[in-house]
Amino acid sequence: MSDEREREFTVETLDRYMRAEVETRHVLSEMPRCEMIIDPRASRLVLRTPDAGSYPETGAYRRLAFEVVEEPGESGVWAELTVDASGMAYEAYSLVMSVVDQLEAGRPLKHALDESLATFKELLTKRWKLSEDQEIGLFGELGLFAHLVAELGEEAATSSWLGPENEEHDFVLPDFDAEVKTTRNETRAHVIGGLGQLAPSPARPLYLVSVQVTAAGAASEGQTLPERVNKVRAMLDSSARVFDEHLASLGWDPRTAADLYTQGYFARSEPRVYLVDIDFPAITHEGIASIVQRPELVVGAVYRIDVTAIEASTPPSQLSGYCERSSSDS
Repeated sequence: MSDEREREFTVETLDRYMRAEVETRHVLSEMPRCEMIIDPRASRLVLRTPDAGSYPETGAYRRLAFEVVEEPGESGVWAELTVDASGMAYEAYSLVMSVVDQLEAGRPLKHALDESLATFKELLTKRWKLSEDQEIGLFGELGLFAHLVAELGEEAATSSWLGPENEEHDFVLPDFDAEVKTTRNETRAHVIGGLGQLAPSPARPLYLVSVQVTAAGAASEGQTLPERVNKVRAMLDSSARVFDEHLASLGWDPRTAADLYTQGYFARSEPRVYLVDIDFPAITHEGIASIVQRPELVVGAVYRIDVTAIEASTPPSQLSGYCERSSSDS
């Protein structure tokens, strides 16, 4: 791969290099040294500059990657910013040049990239990521799912888990339904996302499973969401494909998960289970109809309940090894 001193590219010139059979390297700046590698086979541009200890965060961006490399036979260490140029080569080149301009102005690489990304909106397309509430919600559901795999077997557990399919209740077991709610609060305060979430199905008991987690920090016992997904998946054999499809329906991508979900969690307390009966503080369509003259106009509700002070129920047999026993069982 030969060096070429060519800083300014036209659309046509860049297109010619992107159609070539080999990589080319172009010197864009001497102070600091900045080189751009055009890799036509991978449809990418690579900006190289001497490593100065300024490392940008690129994990959340679909088209960007960063690494520090040491080439055999070369002195020094390089910082490399890789831009996926598929379908937008000139925009990728313009981003690279914007970063180079910032570096020439004396800004560190991290700052240079942050400034440049603010301008190039199209390259800012982020990888789809669960919200924090969705992340801890899935973390909690997977904890119960793993218990059910051990308790009932993988096929029965997998068929019972309906949460990712946006059903009203997360788990539909032979004798009851279960709605799992996970919180990072010190209290058992949970957000209920609709009038149907805590509405029991006819002739079927419904239990709210309250899970409390806390951020692990540097604690070794902490577990990230990707780690929990991988651990649970390792428990499966014939149901692995269905499990993967459940996660994919949420937008889960195992190729990017480790970059996107780095927060570890561990249990703040044992899960508790609450029977959702007439005394439970749930807002349902039936309850709305009893107090509102035109209940059909109430099309949805999101509310928060705190069940900390409510005595936990006796767990049904399938949950007895997962949830805390009721104080009345002592």
